[in-house]
Amino acid sequence: MKRDSNQLTRKEFDLVVVGGGIYGATAAYEAARRGLSVALIEKKDFASGTSGNSLKIVHGGLRYLQHADFKRMRESIAERKKLLRIAPHLVHPLPCVMPTYGHFIKGPEAMGVAMILNDLASLDRNWGMKPQKALGAGKTISREKLLEILPYVDKNNLNGGAIWYDAVMYNSERLALAFVQSAVAEGAVAANYVEAKSFLKEGDRVTGVRATDHIGRTDMDIRARMTLLCAGPWYNDLLKEMKPERPPQAFSTALNLVVRRRLSEQYAFGVNSRRVFKDDDAVISKGSRLLFVVPWRQYTMIGTDHKPFLQPHAEYRVSEADIQGFLQEANEAMPGADIRREEVTYFYGGLLPMAGYNAASGNVTIEKHFHLNDHEKNDGIPGVMSILSVKYTTARGVSQHAVERIVQKLGRKSPAVACKPLCGGEIADFDAFVQSQAADKPAAVTDAQLQQLLRNYGSEIGRIYELARSNPDLMQPVAGQDAVLQAEVIHAVREEMAVKLSDVLLRRTELGSGEYPGDAVADACSRLMAAELGWDEARRQAEVAEARNIYRPV
Repeated sequence: MKRDSNQLTRKEFDLVVVGGGIYGATAAYEAARRGLSVALIEKKDFASGTSGNSLKIVHGGLRYLQHADFKRMRESIAERKKLLRIAPHLVHPLPCVMPTYGHFIKGPEAMGVAMILNDLASLDRNWGMKPQKALGAGKTISREKLLEILPYVDKNNLNGGAIWYDAVMYNSERLALAFVQSAVAEGAVAANYVEAKSFLKEGDRVTGVRATDHIGRTDMDIRARMTLLCAGPWYNDLLKEMKPERPPQAFSTALNLVVRRRLSEQYAFGVNSRRVFKDDDAVISKGSRLLFVVPWRQYTMIGTDHKPFLQPHAEYRVSEADIQGFLQEANEAMPGADIRREEVTYFYGGLLPMAGYNAASGNVTIEKHFHLNDHEKNDGIPGVMSILSVKYTTARGVSQHAVERIVQKLGRKSPAVACKPLCGGEIADFDAFVQSQAADKPAAVTDAQLQQLLRNYGSEIGRIYELARSNPDLMQPVAGQDAVLQAEVIHAVREEMAVKLSDVLLRRTELGSGEYPGDAVADACSRLMAAELGWDEARRQAEVAEARNIYRPV
C-alpha cells in the first residue's frame, strides 16, 4: 500500500470517504468490496484521532442490558465475533470481572441474571470458531476468588463478583490500518494527510471535495458521485459551509490513561466511581459512573473520562488538569491501587458525539446510537451522507449500512459479500500459526520479538523478513530498545504510508504507543526514516521534537 495522492484526481469516483478513522476505514472497505470505486482521505494519519483513543475492548454489549437494548447488544455480539474471525492476530478473547455488592442492582443475584441473559443473547458466539477464539460462559464467583483476581476494589459490603468474556485489540491502530489496506487491495485509493477543505458542487448537488495534500503541498479536486463524511468533530466544519443555520453537533472529550503497571494480570475489570452519575436513558440506573480497567501489553488502561467540549473548533488537547482529575477519580474507585502521576505514561484523548450534559454536575450523556445522516433528505444537500457514532466494535456494521444506502442512491444493487480475512488475517488457526512461526523464525529474531510481530502483522509477517534479504542489519532492533525491528520502520515507510515519525512510533509499531520511548529510540527511528524519505537534519530534528511533544499534556 503506497501513498500516491495523484491518483485522487485522475477520475471521478463513485464514493469519496472523508475521514480515515475506524468508520472511514471500514466504509472504504465495505464500499470497495461491493464494487464501488472509492477514494479515502484523512487530514492527518489513519486512526490518529478518536479511533486511536480506543480502550482496546471489543465488547458484546453487556452494559446494554441496563437499557434493555437487546438489538444493539446483538449487533455488538455479531461484530465482536466477526472481528475475532477476520483479524485473528489483532483481536483476542479477554476475561472480564465485576465486583458485586449487597443484594440489589449491584449484587450477585442481579449480576447472575445478567450473566444468564448475556449467554442467551450470545448463544451463537462460538459457532464456527476455533477453540482459542471461543468465549466462555458467564458466572458469579465468591468474595475470596474476586479478591484473588482484584485486590484493588472497595471491600465495604463486597460479597463476590461476576465473570464474562469479551475481546481485546492488541493494536487498535493497526486494526484500522488493516481495513485501509484491505480496501486498497480491493481497488480503493487511500491517502493520509489529505484534508477536505470544502465541497465541490454542481448546482445544488455535492460532487466531491476540494482538498489539500499536506505532504505534496498541493490543492486538488476529488470528484465523486457520493461523499460520505466520517470526520468526527470535523463534521461540523464541513457542513457549516453548506448549511450555516444547521445546529452544530455537540461533542464530549474522552480520556483514557495508560499506566506502567498491571493492576490485573489477566482480567479486565469494572469499578464504580464514587462520583454520582445519573443515566436518564437507563431502565435501571446504578447511580455512579463505571470505570473500566484493561490489561494491555505490559500496561493497564483506565477509561473513560468524559467532559463537555464547548469550544467552537475541534483541536482538542489533553491537559495536565484533565489527567490529575481523572487519576484522582480512578484512585478513589480502586482503594490501595495508589497510582502515582509518574506511572501514567501516556494518555489518549478524543472527541465523541454528545447527546447532552448537566451544567451543574458536568455529567455527560454520550450518544448511544449511531446516526446515519442522509443530508439530501435532512438538509436538502444531495450527494452527501455522514456517519456519527461512538463505538469501535460496531464500526464495520454501521459502515455496511451506510454503504448499502449509498449503493441504492447510485442506482445499483448491493452484491452479497462473504466474510473474508483482513490484511494479515489469513490465519486458519492462530495457535497453530504461532507454533509454526516459532519453528521457522529467523535465528536473529528473539521469542519476544516474534510474539509482537505475529500480533501486529499476522500472516504478513513474511514481508518484514523479506527486507532482511538485501540488508540483514534490518533484523536488528531499533537502537534504544529490544522489541521492535528496524525492518518494521522501513516497512512502515515503504508499504504503510508512514510519512511522519509519530506515524511509526504511535500507529505502525509498538515503539511509542504506550509511552514515549526515549530520545535514543526516537533519534534512531528518525534516522531510519530520514534515509528513506530524504529528510535533512533540520527536518529530522523537527520530527523528533514534534513526536516528543505529543506525550506532553498542555
